[in-house]
Amino acid sequence: MKQLLSTQDLIMHMKNKGIQFNITNEQSASEYLEHNNYFFKLASYRNNYTKRQRGQFAGQYENLEFAYLKELAIIDMHLRYLILQMCLDIEHHIKLLLIKDIADNPYEDGYTLINKFDPSKDIRKNLLKQANSSYASDLIYKYKQSSDYPIYAFCELISFGELVNLYKFYSKMCPTRDTLPKSNLLYPIRNLRNASAHSNCLIYKLHGAKHTSVKDINQVISQIPTISTSSRLKYLSIRPIHDFAVLLYWYTSNVKSDGLLRKRKRGLYRLFFQRMREHKEYFSSNQYIYNAYRFCAKMVIYFFKDY
Repeated sequence: MKQLLSTQDLIMHMKNKGIQFNITNEQSASEYLEHNNYFFKLASYRNNYTKRQRGQFAGQYENLEFAYLKELAIIDMHLRYLILQMCLDIEHHIKLLLIKDIADNPYEDGYTLINKFDPSKDIRKNLLKQANSSYASDLIYKYKQSSDYPIYAFCELISFGELVNLYKFYSKMCPTRDTLPKSNLLYPIRNLRNASAHSNCLIYKLHGAKHTSVKDINQVISQIPTISTSSRLKYLSIRPIHDFAVLLYWYTSNVKSDGLLRKRKRGLYRLFFQRMREHKEYFSSNQYIYNAYRFCAKMVIYFFKDY
C-alpha cells in the first residue's frame, strides 16, 4: 500500500519526478494542494508529458511545471461544467423527442412500452424505495399502487442512463418510427455526462489511446474540411475527444432551441478561444495538448458555425 504523504512530502515527491516550481513556487503550490485540489487528481494530467529515457534524469518528466498541471486542472473543470450543462439540455430534448413520437404513434399508448421495458417492475420498485429522498416523491407516490406510470411521468423519474436505454428499446420495438435520431450516439454522451458529473478528469491523457469510434461520428467528422484523415483517426481514438465530438454533433443536430444553441456557442467560444488560450505559452511545446486542442477547436467552429 502506498503511504499517505503530507503536502510537503508531495511537493518533494513531485520534485523527484522532475516537476518544477519556477512559475508557481513551492509555498503557493502547497496552499493550492491544501485548499483547491488534491494530488491524485492534479497528478493525473502529468500523463500528457513524456519522461526522459536516458541519462542522469532518466524517469523524470521533461519540461513539466506545477503551473501546467494546475492550469490543466482548471481548464478541465470548466470543460466538465459546460459539458454537463449541454448533457442536461440533451436529456431534456431526448424526453421531448420520445414523448412526442409516442404521442404520434397509433400503436403505442405510453403504458405498454414501460411494461415491456420494465417487465419485472424492478426499475419502478427502485423508484419507490428512493421516494423519501426524491424531489419527485409526490409523483412517485401518485402511481404507487398500480405502478402504471404514463410515459411522461416515467421519463421524469428515471436516470439519464435508463432514459437512453428506454429510448433504444423503443427504437427497436417500433423500427418504423425512423424519424428519431439513432440511439447508438447517445451512449458516448451518457458516458461523457457521467464522467463530468462525477468530476472525472477528461484531458488527463491525450495520446496513445485505442478507443473504437462509432462509425456514424467517424463519417460526420470526415466531412469537416479543416480536419485531415490522419488527424481524425488519431483523435477519435481518444475516448473523451470522441465522446465530445458526438456531443457537439448530437447537440447541433437535434436541440431545436435557438436560444440554447447560441448560449452554448458563447460558452464554448469563451472557453476554447479565451480561457484555454490564457496561458497558451504553457503548452506551445507540448504537441499532445496543442494538437488535441486544435482538433477540438475545429469541431467547435464547424458544428456551431450557423449560430
